[in-house]
Amino acid sequence: MTDNPAMTMESDYEIRYRQNQEDCVANHIDDSIAKPSDQTSGEGVAMKKSINLVTAISVIVGSIIGSGIFISPKGVLEYSGSVGTALIVWALCGLAAFLGGLCYAELGCAITKSGGEYTYLNVAFGPFLAFLMLWINFLIVAPGNVAIISQTFAIYVIVPFYGDCLPPDWAVILISEACIILIYFYNCATVVGAAWVQVVCTIAKVLGLLIIIIAGIVLLIQGNTEYLTFDGPGTSVSRISLAFYNGLFAYAGWSCLNAITEEMTNPRRDFPISLSGSMITITVIYVLTNIAYFAAMSPQEMLASPAVAVTFGDKVLGNWAWLMPVAVALSTFGAANGQALALSRLTFVGARDGFFPDFLGMVHVKFLTPLPALLTMGILTALYGLYPDVGTLINYTSFTYWLFVALVTTGLIVMRWTQKDLERPFKCPLWIAIIFAIFCYFIVIVSIFAATIEAVIGTIIILTGIPVYFYAVKWTPKPPRLAKALDACLHFCQKLTLVVMQEKDTF
Repeated sequence: MTDNPAMTMESDYEIRYRQNQEDCVANHIDDSIAKPSDQTSGEGVAMKKSINLVTAISVIVGSIIGSGIFISPKGVLEYSGSVGTALIVWALCGLAAFLGGLCYAELGCAITKSGGEYTYLNVAFGPFLAFLMLWINFLIVAPGNVAIISQTFAIYVIVPFYGDCLPPDWAVILISEACIILIYFYNCATVVGAAWVQVVCTIAKVLGLLIIIIAGIVLLIQGNTEYLTFDGPGTSVSRISLAFYNGLFAYAGWSCLNAITEEMTNPRRDFPISLSGSMITITVIYVLTNIAYFAAMSPQEMLASPAVAVTFGDKVLGNWAWLMPVAVALSTFGAANGQALALSRLTFVGARDGFFPDFLGMVHVKFLTPLPALLTMGILTALYGLYPDVGTLINYTSFTYWLFVALVTTGLIVMRWTQKDLERPFKCPLWIAIIFAIFCYFIVIVSIFAATIEAVIGTIIILTGIPVYFYAVKWTPKPPRLAKALDACLHFCQKLTLVVMQEKDTF
């Protein structure tokens, strides 16, 4: 349990945790539980600090450049009303993500604990809002994001085999489910391996986008600029907000590094460098990629395409068109891996602090990974992967996610006065935090009118967390019989999966 005074769960949770740890050792569940594994070097069972600056950049870039740049161009164009407006939206989304990255860099440097938005809300406003953030991340944001990316992976893998026809839903679902299972399987087995997958996929996806950009530059030099205009049906405030939703989805992932702060070797140095450098690079790549798209195809062709990059490759690359589905597959696979790596840590940290069942806050004694949290998130992701409507999933996850990003940024502003003594190795200008918070609230409020059904459903999901909060967090101590039954269940799950609570803090 953390020593952070903002964390209020203590006695009942701590007592039951220690009792279960003692029971595991007393009953000799497994020698690897009774003693620290060799990997821990006698320091206790805990996740290791294995995320350096290069890996941190790969996590950010790999998590952001994924399905979004291959899904969102259609949505941004549709709601923007013209190619010129769509390009402006892409640039402004990049600017917004950059400003958000600066805010999160300050929070990551000042509060070197994993958990991202959950941790910052807990410190700024207390456990109630923090729990609701955990609940939304657990139910929809984390599994929804990985499911969306995995579906895009499946589409780009299978589209080349169907020519001009749309692939059947069942084929897309089968491949996306296989992707989900594979990603969560090796994330359960190794953090270092998952990080290396991220590095390799990041290199591959950047190279793939550079091929598109270079081909687009050649087309522009040849005079293919007829589609780069503001001609079109126009847009409105509500529709432009949905264009931003789709564009910002392509930049989603810039906050993922904050979820794994405890696993970073030097967070106070690496946060501002990795976040600012990554966001500038990605914004330039995204804008140039979209210009290249429109140098090769008309707006009508883009809207009709089941896979934009594949259509681009077929029109421009000739015999080398196969590079596009390969690059996109690696890109989306790496993005799904980065999201699974980062977002599962929110569940892990929340459970470790007593907000979720104790089992979800435990670490495998040999792999040193949050195996229960990963397994649970994997199951939920697989269920979301059965839902074929990617666009609706984007709207569901975007509404709830950006609402809490707005609250986190507000918390940053509030803490400038409530926690003046907090050490801040990197300090974001206050005016940037204010502008970014206003932007987030604007997106959320306008979306209520533009995508009312999705906003209502998102709000209902948030509200379902209130009774869960009072049962799981506020109702302590539990009745003896219920506590005994829960402890017996926890003990059984520990024996089944060979996990224990971390024996030391890593922050």
